[in-house]
Amino acid sequence: MNNLKIANTKTHKTGNSVSVTLPKSTGFSSNEPVVIEKVDEDTLIIRRAHSHKNPWISGTYDNVDFRSQIDEIGFNVGNESRKGREL
Repeated sequence: MNNLKIANTKTHKTGNSVSVTLPKSTGFSSNEPVVIEKVDEDTLIIRRAHSHKNPWISGTYDNVDFRSQIDEIGFNVGNESRKGREL
């Protein structure tokens, strides 16, 4: 990982929390969900919460109608006949 210094800033109190303002040059937008990871005592990693690698989070499947696909293949979810001693 190549480290690139973007800016010097200070923490400030916001309610019962401590906040850091990210410069616009970081590419983050307002109200964007982020994940903060603590690497060690002096290092934090801030990354976008919506990873492009996970299609369930990235929105890839937002417009997929899974119910119609299940109906199309004839899989009777929740109403299958019993195979053993299920309740």
